[in-house]
Amino acid sequence: MIFDTHCHLFQYDHADDTRAQLLTRPIDVTVVTESPAEFAQILPWIGDTQNLHPAIGMIPQDINRLAPERDRLLETLPKTQYVGEIGIDYVTQDQTERRLQERVFESILASCAEAGNKIITIHSRRASQAVIDRIGKKFPGVAILHWFSGSVAEIEAACSEIYFSINPAMVRSRSQKKLIAAMNPDRILLETDGPYVLQGKLPAQPQDLHHVIHYFARLWDIPPSEAEAKIESNYRCAAAKISLPLSN
Repeated sequence: MIFDTHCHLFQYDHADDTRAQLLTRPIDVTVVTESPAEFAQILPWIGDTQNLHPAIGMIPQDINRLAPERDRLLETLPKTQYVGEIGIDYVTQDQTERRLQERVFESILASCAEAGNKIITIHSRRASQAVIDRIGKKFPGVAILHWFSGSVAEIEAACSEIYFSINPAMVRSRSQKKLIAAMNPDRILLETDGPYVLQGKLPAQPQDLHHVIHYFARLWDIPPSEAEAKIESNYRCAAAKISLPLSN
């Protein structure tokens, strides 16, 4: 089983066809959303499928528009164990917008911590330390840093329980490879971030994650089958901490 922890499945062109293909494959996908409204929209679209899991999110880059939906997100949290994408994005230089992102992220994180059973995929562009500081050392859930682009020092200083999800674009980047090499192999997970990440000239698909698995096989000097089993075990161990039911 391959676990894709961060995929914007609803945003693909021909999303219905992509969804139908996934239902026939040994791939488990966390379907992230960018707003509570999108989460509500995908619930009937996903239905009762066993390997597609809707995650409620609030993307930080659009926080000025989305902030009024925070209460709706918090009210919906008890209905799902999957959260994302949420986080902080310091690409903006607007300090008021940054503070708003921080407050919204902190409130969502606090509600997830209180529940204690959430798996969260987190955006941290140019804000890695700010996100890591807010997760803290004893977060009672599973925190995954999606497409981490901080520093080796931040990786080394991060809580030993934080996970990092790696996508096909990351293993093609020289700077990203240096970061990946510094990550604890026990904390490596997979993501596509499709359709925003490309594989060749096309949006990356969850089945394309075998390219990432082969990269780790080379990095760890083990057969691809062992690399796949290792990363699957990482996810299953994380899920077991919060009694998250998984596809077999």
